[in-house]
Amino acid sequence: MCFPCQMSRTLHLVKHGQPHILSGVPAHEWQLAEGALGGLPGLISRLRPRPEVVVSSEEPKAVSTAQALATELGVPHRRMLGLHEQLRYTVPLYPEPADFQAALDRFFDHPAQVMFGEESADDARRRFANAVGAVMSRQTGDSVAIVAHGTVISLLVAHAGDLDPKPLWRHLNLLDVLTLEWPALQLREPLS
Repeated sequence: MCFPCQMSRTLHLVKHGQPHILSGVPAHEWQLAEGALGGLPGLISRLRPRPEVVVSSEEPKAVSTAQALATELGVPHRRMLGLHEQLRYTVPLYPEPADFQAALDRFFDHPAQVMFGEESADDARRRFANAVGAVMSRQTGDSVAIVAHGTVISLLVAHAGDLDPKPLWRHLNLLDVLTLEWPALQLREPLS
């Protein structure tokens, strides 16, 4: 909710770069793939206004993306608990992308139930929203970037804008950004 006494700020929700996918290693432990940050200049050009701080989840792929982004911008990088991806410790590596997509569709279609991994969509969204709120309370600058993960970013933005999270999740590429007004969580630009 936007409160009249609060000035609007900018929140950039950035999806991490391409991970190096390893079978038998949980996704939350994946590192970035070689060349994963080649698109960083293009991402930076979309961050308007430029963030004064970059905050990330503690997952290695998000930390590495955030560190590189913060270095290029010349701003501090901080880590924050609660910004991690939806809990998927027991989710196997799907050999076919269509199988992974079908599992995620069930997850999005039944947000109150644990359908995929160990956390429901509603629980993941609430946890991520609380962490984002904590970041924005602590970081008082006009523009903040949070490097996180596609599913939780999509859940938060879809819920705030009364959107379907599935197309939003499909739209959000690796090393991509959704820029919002804070605290209203309103997208600055419509999705193309």
